[in-house]
Amino acid sequence: VFGADGGTMTLVATILGGTLAATSQAAKTTTRAAINTSPEPFSNVAASLFEDGLVVGIVWLAVNQPVIFGVVLLVAVVLMVLVTILLVRFLRAAIRRLKTWFGAEPAPSP
Repeated sequence: VFGADGGTMTLVATILGGTLAATSQAAKTTTRAAINTSPEPFSNVAASLFEDGLVVGIVWLAVNQPVIFGVVLLVAVVLMVLVTILLVRFLRAAIRRLKTWFGAEPAPSP
């Protein structure tokens, strides 16, 4: 898309695309880590089905309503960053708890 505009726009598009892909992958990975802590299989199935339906809906929105898609994308990126931060804190707390259960000294809280 940005190839005809020169190297600068191609670089900007590449950086934005890579940042968006990394953010969405981090959010999905941390969310899956939290979902996998539940012992029953239904939450994993529901999460997979929700993700599949969300992809179809977002692609339709991007094609038919690009301005609304842009707003939804911006909100989603902000939420992904917040979810990732919260889940990383959750995982750190879980690791600290495991260390105390196995007899290691508790790490000082930041």
